[in-house]
Amino acid sequence: MQTIGSELIARPLLQFSAAEACEAINRSFEEYFVPMVFTPASFEQRFRSENLDVEASKLWFRGEELVGLVLIARRGWNSRVAGMGIVVAERGKGYGKVMLQAAIDEATTRGDRNLLLEVFTANEPARRLYERLGFRTTRLLTNFQCPPKAAAGLGGELPETDPREVARLLSQQAEPELPWMLAPETLAAFGPPIRAFHLENKAFAIVREDAARTLLLCLLVPREHRRQGWGSRLMEAVEAAYSARNLLSYLVPEGAGYEFLKARRWTVQELTLWEMVRPL
Repeated sequence: MQTIGSELIARPLLQFSAAEACEAINRSFEEYFVPMVFTPASFEQRFRSENLDVEASKLWFRGEELVGLVLIARRGWNSRVAGMGIVVAERGKGYGKVMLQAAIDEATTRGDRNLLLEVFTANEPARRLYERLGFRTTRLLTNFQCPPKAAAGLGGELPETDPREVARLLSQQAEPELPWMLAPETLAAFGPPIRAFHLENKAFAIVREDAARTLLLCLLVPREHRRQGWGSRLMEAVEAAYSARNLLSYLVPEGAGYEFLKARRWTVQELTLWEMVRPL
């Protein structure tokens, strides 16, 4: 237990059951830009791959009343704010600054080099808070949606492969410093409903099939096969395979992948995010 001043108390997530953690998250993100609603199963599925640190992650209280939480993921010398929220009744009281500063101080004490986070570009008050605490914007992350298309492309089902092997190849072939949620470490730790496809082992894709949508998490063409049309052919097949579903790609940084989706006439979504970093 950690006490800040005489008002707020922080308790590690480790001390709470999965059901209690989910209740705290759901309350803390109520009426948020994108409300988060978790069950114990979906919580474990989501945060296992992000390397959530249940000791560094904190639930914050005033007495016995929940104020909010800060979830921290860790890899090597880098930490990430995997989620920070405050219950509706406690917003606007300056608690967010106190909670995040405590996370910064703990990360510094641990010897971490950087603390990362993402914030919706529309959430300007939150971005200003982060800047006051030393965060700087590194890049824009864009969400895309595939336009509706008639089923076409390759006949038959796409050949599947082990997502972990595609993640391993991504670690060797991709540009460095992918967003945390799309990094090889994240993709390698995902379980079902993750699926990976290949086209003659010259192009690879990883998707996650949710109840109402399918997320394209990775499209990879090894260097020796680039500029030969393999990526376009695999993408055409993926688009056809999921033509009846809502096919999205998210957290896409500017660069080759961004331009590729634009060229395929994918639609930029309204909700974009800033990636920010706080050197420690």
